[in-house]
Amino acid sequence: MKKQKIEKRVLVAIDGSFNAFRAVEYVATIFKEDPAFKISVVYVMSPLPPILYETSEEQELIDWQSSYRSKLEKKYRQQADEILGKVTNFLKDNGWSEEQFETIALPGRSGPAQDLLFYAEQGLFDALVMGRRGKTKWEKMIMGSVTDKIIHAQKTVPIWIIIKPIVSQKILLAIDGSENAMRAVDHVGFVLSGRTDVEVTIFHVLDLKPFVILEKPPQKWQEIAEKKMATFMSQAQNILVEAGVPKEKINLVIRPSDKGVAQEIIEYQKKESISTISMGRRGLSRLKAFFLGSVSTKVLNMIEEGAVWIVD
Repeated sequence: MKKQKIEKRVLVAIDGSFNAFRAVEYVATIFKEDPAFKISVVYVMSPLPPILYETSEEQELIDWQSSYRSKLEKKYRQQADEILGKVTNFLKDNGWSEEQFETIALPGRSGPAQDLLFYAEQGLFDALVMGRRGKTKWEKMIMGSVTDKIIHAQKTVPIWIIIKPIVSQKILLAIDGSENAMRAVDHVGFVLSGRTDVEVTIFHVLDLKPFVILEKPPQKWQEIAEKKMATFMSQAQNILVEAGVPKEKINLVIRPSDKGVAQEIIEYQKKESISTISMGRRGLSRLKAFFLGSVSTKVLNMIEEGAVWIVD
């Protein structure tokens, strides 16, 4: 009996900017050959001014509210239709049928970040996909707030941040032996289920920074750490194989380094032309993440091309 394919659904947020459109380009390119993959493209319209909802006994004000509300709703809808129309044309031109995607004009309520997260969770989407904004301080202050808020929100939906798409079917699955790392493994296994054209590298950095003052770590410690991680990586590999990823397409890499975990991940990604890095939001030490910044945050700050999947 043929195994039924499970539908994979992602919500791609756009706002008309070039960086947001990159998120559409990434998903359309990486998952074009997956018939079980469905795209929902959402544009969050601006919320109507509160004054339009204020109660009044003055008929003149009531009439003005009604008239102005209608004009604004029409204007916002036209803006949404124009942007979503461009996305529709792009997806069709790149081989996506109307059955494989949908476009949504979402009325704004509590702000773009909260609206997107609420819609993604309520709709049971498998990921929320966004393009990352520019790197200058001004761009981050003015335009990066929505992405930043979503990245740092304590939510259950995985977040995919697209910087600049790389045409490659290579995925780097960064793990550290934690529960969140295993959640990232499960997520990658689900998203890539049935795919035989991908190459996954299960990657662990054996962090030697704490031992820099000693010149080198105790040999016994390194042996125990590598053995323990090898067991974890084997479990991760089995999950991917069960999902349908060919075992010969899965690489296991343990890399001792005193450069820092994030730096090592980025260097490997660049060297191997990997399109996507997937990782858990937090690792083993929350206290360390509080003082030094989490590895996922550092990776997002350092990456120049590709995409990062953050799994809570």
